[in-house]
Amino acid sequence: MKTFFALLVLLLSAFALAANHYRERFDTAWELIRDRYWDKAYNGLDWQEIRRSYEPKALAADSDEAFYGILDDMYQELNDNHSRFLSPQAAEELRQTYGDLPCVGVFSFAQSQSARQSGRVSFELLEGNIGYLRLPDLVGTTANLRTAVRGLKRRAKGFILDLRGNPGGQNIEMMQAAGIFTSGFLWRVIARWTFPFPQPAIGSIETDLPLVVLIDKEVNSAAEGLAGALQAKGRATIVGETSAGNVEAVLPFCFRDGSMAYVATGVLAPLRDPTWEGRGVTPDIATDPDSALDTALDYLTKP
Repeated sequence: MKTFFALLVLLLSAFALAANHYRERFDTAWELIRDRYWDKAYNGLDWQEIRRSYEPKALAADSDEAFYGILDDMYQELNDNHSRFLSPQAAEELRQTYGDLPCVGVFSFAQSQSARQSGRVSFELLEGNIGYLRLPDLVGTTANLRTAVRGLKRRAKGFILDLRGNPGGQNIEMMQAAGIFTSGFLWRVIARWTFPFPQPAIGSIETDLPLVVLIDKEVNSAAEGLAGALQAKGRATIVGETSAGNVEAVLPFCFRDGSMAYVATGVLAPLRDPTWEGRGVTPDIATDPDSALDTALDYLTKP
């Protein structure tokens, strides 16, 4: 009997330690949204009520996998297509795909990260000597974009930058891509936890030739910021359909156990105009995305 009670005490102690271990991580994950999320109304959610709903489930999780799944479900209540919570395994899979990504340490849990790049940009010279550039995303692609522009600019009379279907990526890549075509401060990030801060185009300008940017409703995030900034600067003509209107600026936070929290801490906006969040980038020439390339060619080659 004594042995049974001893085992019971050990089991109860283990459950208590697990709950306390989960509590610390749950508290931090919930507080990141409370303190850093860009919208103080939390997209219409009562974030305190969300805590009351998810905390008991998180502390009662029977495995780490279940615990991280509950945190991700809580983040997805925001329904912003950006904020996510990744388990250590999911965070490692992300690193395997895109390389080490910089992140902000959560208290003493910081992990040193360094950025690496790879790119997938297709390009060709179209009729009328118009350089065509296809940018599939903004994750390690801007070095390739710059190389493509250099390869075409001696013969090109203008450029088409095709962002259709581009899901976005990293703000630093957006700034570097813009720097290929223009200079100066192009964006501000609006956040409730800090003053709006400006962001510049980065790098030396490769070309000042006429530029058309193709967009559609699948263009999101940093890709919208790129198109919208080039339009607001007067550097590019936008052709296609209104973009997604999904321009939260996401900041990653890393935990000691390898997990990561992605929190939409702000929204992108031009320097003086309202944010593109919820409204998207409106094209200068509205057309069906399938015919946007032909429309752009006509625009650039017309007498």
